[in-house]
Amino acid sequence: MAKSSKEGREELALRIQAALNLATKKEAAYLANVLVSCLEDTLVQHLAEGGFCLKLNGFGKFVVRHSPPIRRRIGFSGEMCDLPLRRTVKFTGLGKLRELERAKD
Repeated sequence: MAKSSKEGREELALRIQAALNLATKKEAAYLANVLVSCLEDTLVQHLAEGGFCLKLNGFGKFVVRHSPPIRRRIGFSGEMCDLPLRRTVKFTGLGKLRELERAKD
């Protein structure tokens, strides 16, 4: 059965608490939230830069990708319109995560 987001965050906090020998789970949860917030702020700050890469060794990398505007024809009217530039952040797993992504039958 799949875990909920809350259960996943609690497990992460417990692992951080054990790894850093912190006194409380609350401190560990705070550190996890700070880390995620810093990652998000860094990616948002560089969202305008296509190709920006934030690599976390052994875990994965985040890459900002830009898709050029697309020219489309609207259904029955035949009118042409431009869809705006799209920016996405792609995550690619590395290390153990990448190895385990490939299911072996």
